[in-house]
Amino acid sequence: MKTPKIVTIKEQVYEIIKNRILTQEYQFGEKINIGSLSKELGISNSPIREALSQLGQEGLVVSTPNSGLRVVNMSKRDLFEQAQMVYFWMIGSYRYCAENDKTEQLVRDLEECLKKQKKYYEEKNHYKFIYYSDYFDRCILATTENSRLLKQFDAIFPLFFLASGSYLQRSEKEWHLSIQEHEKILLAIKEKKHDEVEEAIKVHYFKPSWTLDI
Repeated sequence: MKTPKIVTIKEQVYEIIKNRILTQEYQFGEKINIGSLSKELGISNSPIREALSQLGQEGLVVSTPNSGLRVVNMSKRDLFEQAQMVYFWMIGSYRYCAENDKTEQLVRDLEECLKKQKKYYEEKNHYKFIYYSDYFDRCILATTENSRLLKQFDAIFPLFFLASGSYLQRSEKEWHLSIQEHEKILLAIKEKKHDEVEEAIKVHYFKPSWTLDI
């Protein structure tokens, strides 16, 4: 029998604060009041500070002089540089995938991911829709089986998720566009039209509305 995992108070607090940040209940730059959280949750300050320290390592919380702990502030420049980095990773990963004939497994993974994305689009579940929208990209990186690359992507995944929900996929129209672009990427991969895959990935990542005035 598998022993159930014991979830600590710190882990519970971490999930509560992280969820509030990712769903933007806590806004960009908003101060996080440890005393208020302690009173609200009925616990001491220590597990809250530990949870915030972990969130700080993930880049979701920052410490500012004389102001304490705040939710990270993301500018268009931050978004652009983050998207550019993932774009470079995706292009390199796809080329490796194509050269090493790994597209069949990739297609299956992307189909499953896109299926879930459409499901949560229909259910209007913004949180899970964004998650699988970003996970679609991770599937391409995963074909490399490069643990260091995946570790780096997973490290920025919370920030990537936050940026996607805040700037790129805020409305149903933008959700629908994301699905269409993923469908185009998937079709080009199925047909092994490698140049079209790379162009579709580029279109997916570089939107005029947020690349201007960065």
